[in-house]
Amino acid sequence: MDEGGEGAPVAIMRQSVLRATWRLKPPVLALGGGGARGFAHLGVLQALDEADLPVRTIVGTSMGAVIGGMYLAHGSAARAIDLWREAIEQGMIPSVRPVRRVPRADTREHPLFQVARRIRNRVVISFAMNRSTVLDNTALVQALEYLIPDVQFSDLPGHLIAVATDLETGDEVRLREGSLRTALDASSSIPGMVPAVELDGRWLVDGGVVAEVPVVAARNEGWPVVAVDTSLDVPPIAADDHVLDTMMRTQMMTARLLRRRQLRSATHVIRPGVGRATWAEWNRFDEFVEAGRVATREFLGL
Repeated sequence: MDEGGEGAPVAIMRQSVLRATWRLKPPVLALGGGGARGFAHLGVLQALDEADLPVRTIVGTSMGAVIGGMYLAHGSAARAIDLWREAIEQGMIPSVRPVRRVPRADTREHPLFQVARRIRNRVVISFAMNRSTVLDNTALVQALEYLIPDVQFSDLPGHLIAVATDLETGDEVRLREGSLRTALDASSSIPGMVPAVELDGRWLVDGGVVAEVPVVAARNEGWPVVAVDTSLDVPPIAADDHVLDTMMRTQMMTARLLRRRQLRSATHVIRPGVGRATWAEWNRFDEFVEAGRVATREFLGL
């Protein structure tokens, strides 16, 4: 929001009109993926609850689908926040140690240590080449059973669409009926990390592969569309970047291009300040929730 001069009154009036219009015609909410960064969606929904602003439909990808499903199934952001906090405190959320930069080998290092490092690296590569996924889905299913009630989409008090990806064709798949848990499992199955989910003869994985923020799917449900973008920022180039850094950077650029094309169709975009966090920083739960709440309150002028 503009500060000072003639811009501030205009911005305040615009936000007042936005809230009034929101109540007259509740928007479709498009919640993106992002792993732990997606906790910001809880803050967004919390701010909407506090402002008594309803949503017509929630369309979610990956963590956005899980948060949206919890919100509708449990009836409030507050209840969903309590459940997530309990699950994290009990160590129920499956995680993988984040990939960190390996320090450059010291040329003065003892040759035995150099040999040991090479053996370790080969073991890691062999592990990756001989397994279809890093984790099985047991822990993820158990976590979803704790977070999500065993209900059907038709049991929800509002409309939800969970976006997944067909692993064989690359098609975007919009799930809106059947078991809520199964759909959320499919929408959040990160390729290579956990197994794909078989549903109606298709093998489904994380919707973020083709629709990190599912705005196009949301637009098909109506207008206006408010999108929440919790994507990862592309980091600056470092002098000591390795090959993996460059490969990951180019992949992130491709994802950013696809994401921007999706976001062009949104009426409004809310961007919580979580873009510098990794997907696995579950310990920053309260920080990410608050980031979503702050961004939404600023967007609404509250």
